[in-house]
Amino acid sequence: MTETESLWALFFAMIVQVIAPPIPAEALTIAAGHRFGPWNTAFSAGSGLFLGSLAVYWIGGKINQKFTRFFSQDKVRKIISGFEKYDSWILWVRVLPYNPSDIISYAAGVAKINFKKFATISFFTSFIRCLLLARMGSEISNWKTLLTTFAILMVSAIFSFAFLYKNK
Repeated sequence: MTETESLWALFFAMIVQVIAPPIPAEALTIAAGHRFGPWNTAFSAGSGLFLGSLAVYWIGGKINQKFTRFFSQDKVRKIISGFEKYDSWILWVRVLPYNPSDIISYAAGVAKINFKKFATISFFTSFIRCLLLARMGSEISNWKTLLTTFAILMVSAIFSFAFLYKNK
């Protein structure tokens, strides 16, 4: 597979991983950053992540009416009021790896967060996140840098979860 084909595959994998999260986006982006460099990877992965986020926002908006069938009205109101209170902060935390950004994108659609605000923040967080991960991947040259990368990811994961669960 050529570099161009690989970057297209990364682009589509990033779209799919937003819709069906089991694909390890962070690992893909770090590995691609190691192989293709930070800028090519950030452009390809960031574009896929951004378009995938827009797709799940749209899906969330479409299921908004049916959402109350699966969850109680109180839970739906709680999600919407939480987004109304912390929407920008919740959207910006998606720049960190290992956060529930896919769920946040779905919930933003369900809560009908302003699309322009969602798209703008998603654009920046998608590309910044992918650039940082790709940059980390480009620096991996031995076991020490690999373990350092892993440690940075774990610390950022702990920070993400602490932030999100503190503010519920």
